[in-house]
Amino acid sequence: MELNIFKTIKSKSGDSEYTRNVLTLMTGSVVAQAIPLAFSPVLSRIFTPNDFGVLAFFMSVVSIIATVVTLKYETAIILPEKDEDSANLVGLSVILSFIISFISLIVVVVFNKAISDFSADNKNEISKWLYFVPVSVLFIGLYNSLNYWSNRKSQYKRLAASRIVQSGSMTGFQIGVGLLRKSALGLLFGEIAGRVFSTLYLAKVIWKEDKGNIKSIKKQKMKEQFKRYKSFPIFSLPADITNVVSNQVPIFMLGKFFGGTVLGSYAFMDKILSAPLSLIVRSILDVFKQRASEDYVKNGNCLKIFLKTYKALVLIAVVPTLIIFFIAPPAFDFIFGSNWRMAGEYARILSLLFFFRFTVSPLSYVVYIAEKQKYDLIWQLCLLLITIIVFSIGVIYKDVKIGLILFSVSYSLMYVVYWFMSYKFAKGNNTNS
Repeated sequence: MELNIFKTIKSKSGDSEYTRNVLTLMTGSVVAQAIPLAFSPVLSRIFTPNDFGVLAFFMSVVSIIATVVTLKYETAIILPEKDEDSANLVGLSVILSFIISFISLIVVVVFNKAISDFSADNKNEISKWLYFVPVSVLFIGLYNSLNYWSNRKSQYKRLAASRIVQSGSMTGFQIGVGLLRKSALGLLFGEIAGRVFSTLYLAKVIWKEDKGNIKSIKKQKMKEQFKRYKSFPIFSLPADITNVVSNQVPIFMLGKFFGGTVLGSYAFMDKILSAPLSLIVRSILDVFKQRASEDYVKNGNCLKIFLKTYKALVLIAVVPTLIIFFIAPPAFDFIFGSNWRMAGEYARILSLLFFFRFTVSPLSYVVYIAEKQKYDLIWQLCLLLITIIVFSIGVIYKDVKIGLILFSVSYSLMYVVYWFMSYKFAKGNNTNS
């Protein structure tokens, strides 16, 4: 499967530095994802759907707070012409990560009960794990900042290695702790451990190889970058918050109205399908955004690399989507155990959504390159409204599958709109492209 993906990229992109960079990250991503996928049948027999429901709720809270942890300044790290300016954006993002993580601790302490009440079945268990949210948020902010810096420096082997470290340590701790204590503790501890070790790895390598740039970080220069890229917290941050909340609405509504077992089945399905796809997407995105940014600065558009990347994404996604649709329920039953057939049914329903998410999401970075974040915000607000509506319909009819079907169809249509919007921005000022 991996070789077929690589051949697809090569045939569509040619023998170029861009192709080699994509394949470097994809190789690391494949190895990184192979670890948790290989041990998923073990995890599915150590932990129950309800345990995965606790993890899903915890990660939903983390995801929402982590969206604001750097005020989106880390996404600007790749844009400045001078490394010195980028290094100061890294410094700014790191400082913001510590500040906002501390604020999140205060929020968790004050609103612990209110947050826990969003879960129908696991209020008491979730309440005690919420105190680990700030730690997870902090290391997400730190990792993302270092990730963008490495991306800017075209250090793709470094990025690939960090992902292997993250998935390996996460899976190892989940199995080890899970065997000692069969509860959601193992899943949560593994998630946090993976983020900590991958961040420490990147920090060590960057300090060794980029020490000169790090020493250029100054208080005044960070203030200058804070002002220069203020559009990111003004426009990108609200859009990203809206997007993350939209993605977490299913978690909160499934947990609240359908219980921990349904939520755990949905979350496990999402983990199995989204993880490999998201890693490949992230690998392509890391290279695409660097190349597209260069093309946009030089030529006023990035249409050529936009279309080249899209064709490769479609060819990669077609076969897995068909496989998911036709064999997911029995495959989940056989591989993960009879408790997980429901997860396979959910996978079949959402196969169309996964296809459009995979093929469109990486290209949406064009919105940042063209600095058209206000359009992205409008799209994200519409997506949030649609998500709430479709799952409310499922709640009204007391049928989770109705909500998931409407969710899959509506999201797919919204991604089609997103593609056309990104395509227009990729054309830039070149209206004849």
